Amino acid sequence: MASSDVVKKPPNRAESAAGRAGRATTALGGVRRTTLLAVLAAVVLSFNLAAGTTPSEDRPASFSEIARADARASAAGLSRLAREFSGNPAESAAPRDTQTQVTQAQAAQTQVAQTLAAEITAQAGILAEQSALLASPERLPEGIPAFTLPSPEAHAGAAEEYVAALSDSARASLDAAMRADDGTARLLASTGAAQQVLAVRAAGAAGLPAPEAWTPPRAPQPGADRDSDPASDGSCPGEQDVTVPAQAQGGPDAAGALQGAVDAEYGAAYAYEVAMARTPEPAGRSSLREARNGHLAAGALAVQLLPQLCLPALTPAPAYSLPSSFALDPASALAALEGSLPGVYADLAALGTGSVRALAAQRLVQVSADLYADTAAADIFAESGSGVSAFPVPAAPGLDAEPAALPRLPASPGR
Repeated sequence: MASSDVVKKPPNRAESAAGRAGRATTALGGVRRTTLLAVLAAVVLSFNLAAGTTPSEDRPASFSEIARADARASAAGLSRLAREFSGNPAESAAPRDTQTQVTQAQAAQTQVAQTLAAEITAQAGILAEQSALLASPERLPEGIPAFTLPSPEAHAGAAEEYVAALSDSARASLDAAMRADDGTARLLASTGAAQQVLAVRAAGAAGLPAPEAWTPPRAPQPGADRDSDPASDGSCPGEQDVTVPAQAQGGPDAAGALQGAVDAEYGAAYAYEVAMARTPEPAGRSSLREARNGHLAAGALAVQLLPQLCLPALTPAPAYSLPSSFALDPASALAALEGSLPGVYADLAALGTGSVRALAAQRLVQVSADLYADTAAADIFAESGSGVSAFPVPAAPGLDAEPAALPRLPASPGR
């Protein structure tokens, strides 16, 4: 065959078209397979079937989840620190007076060390219980930072570091409670109040100054929010409106909880007035009067917040019914009354927001300190038969520790 015949021979168009079609089909099949695999992969990821993943890991952690995990890590670390510190607290107690005899100083220091060891040992158990209460019922997303604590090694400043760590942890929990969701806010406020009490008790046992009391980032001021009150801008329902809208300072139940706190404070003041009338000793009446004035002040502050929940700022009438046992044993009745206040304010911390929640958390800290920080007062309450134990600091004042009462984490990202 001549070369010119080869050059001039026309191409086989049928074969070229078939080849092109085959190649296109092959390429299209590859694209389809790739697309199908991509779709299947997306479906697998959407159902969280990929290895090593869970539904909670596919969303960012909410503020409440992070705050709760942080509080739990703090309580667990503080419990460990307390256990190791209580084993050898002698070098961590307050320094002895060099002007006294060595034997007397050693005896005094030994007494301080023993008292401190007993206190810190008990606190280790309370903090461990807090860690269990703060445990999440769900698996939390990864990336939540751990709470760091000082070294547990015993040294001259170990007591100061332990008290400071307790106080810092309490402040962190109480600050976070101002922003957390309802159930988590109650839990954080309650455990934070307990840690504040433990810090005060540990400082007293070690001969150290008491840590500064916690105050909310924006402390409630009577009348300060009047311009933003629902009652002042006409957003409260009228007398003919039977619906109760959720207001800026909490849901519909917040109004009842705040009114309940007002009644509890003024009711306590009334009970102390009755006890004063039956107490002949001037010293006893003075102590009762001081307690009465404290409840009146707390009640007056709560009354100022009532308009924020569409309730009138009216002081209750000074007339309350007292239990029949009050006349027989006023001390026990007063102790039981005081013991009920943490529950009142723990509930209000959950139901209220803004300055209402700030008031609730601050008052929860105060009533917990009144009940549990003073060991002498705690012994009186314990002997009164009010149900307070010999070491009375609960892990979460005012919170029922039953599982059904513990807060649940939200299913979707939130506060």
